[in-house]
Amino acid sequence: MADLHCLQSSRSALKANVIFFHGLGGHPYFTWQATVDVSTLWPRWLADEIEGLAIWSVGYEAPVSRWQGTAMHLVDRAENILGRILVEPALKAGRIVLVGHSLGGLVIKQLLRMLEVESKKKTAAASFLDRIDKVAFLATPHTGSDLAAWGDWLRILVSPSAATMCLVRNDPNLRGLNNWYRDWASDRQISHLVLRETKPVRILGTIVKPDSADPALHGVRAWPTDTDHFSIVKPASRSSEVYSHVKHFILDSFERPVPQLEVQADLIIQGQETIRSDTRAI
Repeated sequence: MADLHCLQSSRSALKANVIFFHGLGGHPYFTWQATVDVSTLWPRWLADEIEGLAIWSVGYEAPVSRWQGTAMHLVDRAENILGRILVEPALKAGRIVLVGHSLGGLVIKQLLRMLEVESKKKTAAASFLDRIDKVAFLATPHTGSDLAAWGDWLRILVSPSAATMCLVRNDPNLRGLNNWYRDWASDRQISHLVLRETKPVRILGTIVKPDSADPALHGVRAWPTDTDHFSIVKPASRSSEVYSHVKHFILDSFERPVPQLEVQADLIIQGQETIRSDTRAI
């Protein structure tokens, strides 16, 4: 069952909600902690340093193997989380920033795809979608992971969960989702932060290869970090590169440009007003 955890609410007037989505085998708290000490739960550092933030973490079952528990397919999990978010009273106001690690980044993209459809039918969905202006992807396998492919080949021994099976390298569903997202994000003028791992994990190697970690969004660079797949979301201090990237991404002033259709419509209206004025003068 998906659930929302408010890690810290704004002590002043609310300006934005930052929502974190963990990956495979993740946890709404422990994923984002460098140690067992709760003081290393770095999303809370953001609220301490940036005025007007409310910090949220989404929790959901996402075991790597069915030996560890059950998991929903990516599409079902995104729909499950979307339903929970849309009925949360505290998320009815304020800008929205979404941050996803690994599978969490894919959940975000699938959730947005569903939200686009829901926004045409429900006011709450339309309001939530209109307030999303920034998305951060941390070590997200946009075109899948080789490790998931190994799980597919060794499914008798590993018994990969439904969530793991969604991450198989070059899965056509992931390619389709990424193609949709590139067009959608470009049309919506969403601001992005993309960080990728560069260090291998012992035995497992590099979980998300550089090409998969890059969603190929227009004008967006996939920044390499001195981290592996797990340490990328466990910055040890406020001076860590990952924390600095995320902090400045949230702080960066960003105003979504006016769509060209709206600009053209305004020009047409201005032209019509000019014609009417000239007509009256004549």
